[in-house]
Amino acid sequence: MSGRLGRYRRQRRYRRVVELRVTATARDGVGVARGCDGRVVFVEGALPGELVTAEIHTVDRRWARARVIDVIEASEDRVPVACEHHLEGCGGCDMLHVDARAQMRMKASIVVDQLTRHGVDAPTPQLRMLDADRGRTTVRAKVVDGRAGFMARSSHDVVIPDDCGAVNDAAEELLVEGRYGEADGVFIRVGSRTGERMVVVNPTVGEVSVPDDVMVVGTDELDSSRRAWIHEEVSGRRWRISARSFFQNRPAGAEALVAEVDEMLEALAVDGPMVDAYAGVGLFAGTVGTGRKVTAIERSADAAADARVNLGNGAKVLKIPVEKWRASPASIVVADPSRSGLGDRAVRPLLSCRPQLVVLVSCDPSSFAKDARSLVDSGYALDRWTVVDLFPLTSHIETVAAFVNTAVR
Repeated sequence: MSGRLGRYRRQRRYRRVVELRVTATARDGVGVARGCDGRVVFVEGALPGELVTAEIHTVDRRWARARVIDVIEASEDRVPVACEHHLEGCGGCDMLHVDARAQMRMKASIVVDQLTRHGVDAPTPQLRMLDADRGRTTVRAKVVDGRAGFMARSSHDVVIPDDCGAVNDAAEELLVEGRYGEADGVFIRVGSRTGERMVVVNPTVGEVSVPDDVMVVGTDELDSSRRAWIHEEVSGRRWRISARSFFQNRPAGAEALVAEVDEMLEALAVDGPMVDAYAGVGLFAGTVGTGRKVTAIERSADAAADARVNLGNGAKVLKIPVEKWRASPASIVVADPSRSGLGDRAVRPLLSCRPQLVVLVSCDPSSFAKDARSLVDSGYALDRWTVVDLFPLTSHIETVAAFVNTAVR
């Protein structure tokens, strides 16, 4: 305990305002500079090439973290921030200061850097923006005095918004106008194309005030096996999505991923049985898997139940961790793991089915590069990849990559 306290006090002594020249972008989207003491300084809100005044708020032995106070020399990619809540400190959208096209280039460069660090040869990526995007349809928020809000940057404070242009209108109403009593958090999920809405209140439903059409459920009820879901329409299909099932944060994003995977399969002309690993509610099995023999693997009981409803007889759904799957032959593997990636324990069974093509959908540049290295070491080549703007205005990065078995090329 004394060691941690001492370290905290040293950090307090280093808290100061400095002038920094930013030279690069880190994997979480912040600027990278070098302090006068030689430390690497990660500068929130800064872009490569900029000269900024920044306040250092965290110091470690080899690095420090700071936030921009003033921009002395601005990048041509910087744009004015119109959101008052961002200016108040809301941490929900951390790239509002970056031009939209520049955001995509920056995200691609971050992934390229991670691939290079792991020794993976990669072609130039494609960049895919979203079509007809209407904002996030899922929102996780903290609750303070009955009102929902977002965590402030580098703080435990909560910013309560009066509006939010980053979320779908149907979700924004519940975020801004909903009242959630003594709850400490709320999860909002809406079907923007079906009109269905749900709020999950943590830890229990108390004096909640939302419109009558909204399904309200407490996390304690879900823990006691209550089932609750909404429906959404994506890629011409209707999907059941339970309260605790994973689904992409917006239908336009889900459709962009489906389109990207479909185009890769068509371009590489691979046919035959398919495995949809980390299948969720069955998004890829029910779209690019149509007309194929498909095995969908999902460890979440809620998501697997949704997948069975959504896919009907169109796929074999296994409720099991990918790591414990006993492989059967397949020509195609589509894998959409969580942020931690596949890891060696999942790569082994997935490659045991000897696929000609592995399409990896990833939401973290570091884990993507590690998994790419594992696939390359196992005899696969990164043939093509795309950065998809699944999280506009944020530093979160989504990639879709096709790895081809070099033994059968």
